[in-house]
Amino acid sequence: MTATGRDRARRVRLITDSSACLPPCEIEAHGIAIVPTVLVWNGEELRDGVDITNEAFWKRLATDPNLPTTSATSPAAYAAAFAKARDAGEDVLCATIPRRISAMTEVAEMAARDFAGPPYVRVIPTGAATMAHGFPVLLGARAASAGADLDTVERTVLEASDDSGIVALLGSLEYLARGGRVPWVVARVADALPSTPIFSMRRGRIRFRAAFGSRARALRALMKHVERASRDASYLGVAVHHSAAVDEAHELAEQVRREMAPDDLYVTGFTPVMGAHVGPDLVGLAYCARSN
Repeated sequence: MTATGRDRARRVRLITDSSACLPPCEIEAHGIAIVPTVLVWNGEELRDGVDITNEAFWKRLATDPNLPTTSATSPAAYAAAFAKARDAGEDVLCATIPRRISAMTEVAEMAARDFAGPPYVRVIPTGAATMAHGFPVLLGARAASAGADLDTVERTVLEASDDSGIVALLGSLEYLARGGRVPWVVARVADALPSTPIFSMRRGRIRFRAAFGSRARALRALMKHVERASRDASYLGVAVHHSAAVDEAHELAEQVRREMAPDDLYVTGFTPVMGAHVGPDLVGLAYCARSN
């Protein structure tokens, strides 16, 4: 769909969910609207980053015998964000994580049905989670801040999504198995081996492998992965993610800065909902490597 001249005059608002792990400074700078994902703990629903902070989550996870689960955000939460943008006369591009790992796209699409344009509301899935989802949103928001119309912003997000991924070390596969994302038999075998589980995600595909040797060697494998992916990149954004591993994440970020000199570099903790899926001791690199 091509925007008319009148449509191009409207500002575009980027909306996404908290699993993007976007840095607060970028959210504020570009007016990105964040719909909190939901953590369920002992029957209580807690909005990601609103009702529970990262610090409070990890403290409770270490002591509470009951593990949390996650729940899809309600259509009403998306509808409220869409309505706020519409009332401001803004078009909306809502970016969601892949359908194969979450029902977020279907929920957002359900909410969008009540918003016939103009202003317009479009929902598009990206190819990953965390800042591998957040970088496409960020680059789209920067284009919107520069005055790009809805078609251009959508194209920016989709192209950046193709060029984004994440690779990370896991402390254990137990939490992913609890969430049904890894078979229990795989998790038990992997955790019994003298190895470090590595997962990667790009273009909607999730892969797991074992890195044998020291954790330092496994971290070097993460660096090599991103270096290969960004070999011909004209833009490189990197986010060092961690789940309760702050010092290790900052050390890795300094290494990334020295060896890759990315255009954007962030250190961001996993939000409570993301942390519930992977557990503690994760360290990873989300990246966007654009070649044009």
